[in-house]
Amino acid sequence: MHTRKGTFALAGVLALAAAAAWAGPGSVISSFHRFLGDRPTAVYRDADYVYVVNLGEGLSNYAIKYTPTGSYVGISTLWFCRYVPEDVDHSFLGSSYITLAVERGLVTYLKEGGTPVRWDHNDLRETIGYAHRPGSQYYFVCVWPESRDYDHIVYAFKTGGSLVSTFIPAEGGWLGATDRFAGLGGEYLIIHGGTGTCDIYDPGGSLVATFGHEAGCGIRGGTAGPGYPASWGTTLWVLGSWGHNDHAVFQIDLGNGTPSAIVPTSLGKVKALFR
Repeated sequence: MHTRKGTFALAGVLALAAAAAWAGPGSVISSFHRFLGDRPTAVYRDADYVYVVNLGEGLSNYAIKYTPTGSYVGISTLWFCRYVPEDVDHSFLGSSYITLAVERGLVTYLKEGGTPVRWDHNDLRETIGYAHRPGSQYYFVCVWPESRDYDHIVYAFKTGGSLVSTFIPAEGGWLGATDRFAGLGGEYLIIHGGTGTCDIYDPGGSLVATFGHEAGCGIRGGTAGPGYPASWGTTLWVLGSWGHNDHAVFQIDLGNGTPSAIVPTSLGKVKALFR
């Protein structure tokens, strides 16, 4: 459940310190501290708004919609899901939808809420992460098996549902997907596990880069989406959670915008800087 999975080892202190010395991947661009709901679990960013998904009561969860600077806009009720909404991201069904990892696979809703449009992969028990980049042929699911010899498994699927690959990440957790990292184009999966670092993988499971971030060790449930202001390019939007009613939304730099002080010639250089 949400409470059991919310505890991670506090690690990556040196990587976090390295990131804090630079403007670039890992820097906090902005944040807002508001009432984000009674039990917030994940953050989604689309072209216009930021949505904070909450664990609700009974058979419903809900998403609170904000502007990128934290002004309240509205709320959507997500009916008939009794599972914890662990992670949320762009839907592979299109921009009118929102897809969540909910412990028993993926559930998709219209953004205005209502009843589920569809369920997928409900055979993947203990699903905690999901990511998709709009326009990509891939989406990703992270599972934390109950009975295991390893901590996590990441599955890469084609948008039609066929399995492309599986791999065991160095650290599992919540997911984001982007076509740019440190200013370089590609197909990248971001794994953030609440340890103060983020790992970047390609769809085949090869580790591309690791960087520390300034948002602390309590982040979860993020989405790679449009930066605010737009000059930041694609950024990572995550939930910071440190206890009851102590939550914030953070926007973390991925090194894709003109304000970034790092313009590396290769991802290998980024990896060297942040490890």
